[in-house]
Amino acid sequence: MYQRILIVVDEGPVAQAAVDEGLAVAKVHQAHVLFFHVLPSYVMPVADAPSLVLMSPEQHRLAVESVATRLLAVATGAAQQQGVDSSSAIGSDADAAECIAKAVTERDCDLLVVGSHGRNVLQRLIFGSLVVRLIPLATVPMLVCKPHEDAVVTARERVDDSTATAPPAVAATPFIDPPPPG
Repeated sequence: MYQRILIVVDEGPVAQAAVDEGLAVAKVHQAHVLFFHVLPSYVMPVADAPSLVLMSPEQHRLAVESVATRLLAVATGAAQQQGVDSSSAIGSDADAAECIAKAVTERDCDLLVVGSHGRNVLQRLIFGSLVVRLIPLATVPMLVCKPHEDAVVTARERVDDSTATAPPAVAATPFIDPPPPG
C-alpha cells in the first residue's frame, strides 16, 4: 500500500517514536523511507532583550546542520539495521509544517510519519504544535506517534547529562523538545 514514507526526524523521544513506528510500517510494506529534518530558523536577538548566547547566523547554521547530519545518520543507520531502504534530506523554512508538506509533495511520498507530545490546548498555545499545523497542509495520510512514558524519562536523563558537557553555543540552541509542564 505505501511505497514512499516521509518520517520527520528531530531529537528526543517524540521523534524517536516516529522513527520506530515509521520503520515498522516501511518494513511491512517494503517501502522506501525518506528521513526529513527541518533546520530551525535563526532568530535575530532583539535589542532590548538580553540574549543567553550570542551566536552569529553562520555559527547557528553550522551548529544546526551538524545536528541534522547526526540525527539523519542515526536514523538511516537504524533503517539499514532493519533492512529498510532509506535516504535522507534536510529542509529549511521559517514554517516547518509548510516545509514538510512541500517535501511530501515534491518527493512523491504517500505517508507522512510525525511524532507528537500529545499536548492539551493550553500547552499547544504556549509551545506550538507541528502536528496541528500539518493536518490541513498534508496531502497524504499522517501517522502521528507518541512515545512511551519510559522513553520520555530516559531522553530527559540523556538531555540533562549531555547539556552539562556540550559547548555553550550548541547547548543553548533549542534542538530538543522542551519537557511538558508538570
